[in-house]
Amino acid sequence: MPEYKDTDAYIGHHPGPIGTLLEDLRTSIHDELPGATEAMGYGVPTFLNAHGVPVLYLLGVKDHVNFGFLRYDVLSDTKGVLIGSGKPSKHVEISPGREIDKDMLRWFIAQCVHVKRDPN
Repeated sequence: MPEYKDTDAYIGHHPGPIGTLLEDLRTSIHDELPGATEAMGYGVPTFLNAHGVPVLYLLGVKDHVNFGFLRYDVLSDTKGVLIGSGKPSKHVEISPGREIDKDMLRWFIAQCVHVKRDPN
């Protein structure tokens, strides 16, 4: 996987529908996560909450974007929609041209607002 200096470079490497979806999801994160900052982590854009905790990431692949949660262990997922091994994260798959459950994403993002660093 190529190394990207920032989120703009990462999104720019994904032209077409995936790039557009990445940019739309990035905007949604900034709209819903007060004080969010961006960094590159694990080779993908990660988003830190106002406490400086990395809580979200975006991974663009061939036909979808993984909207990921780095601290899924502190999220309430009563409907079991998050997928993945949990090492180190879980995610939802979002495909271009398909309706996005924005209420679900808002629900998970809102939970990320209050995540703080472990005291250990």
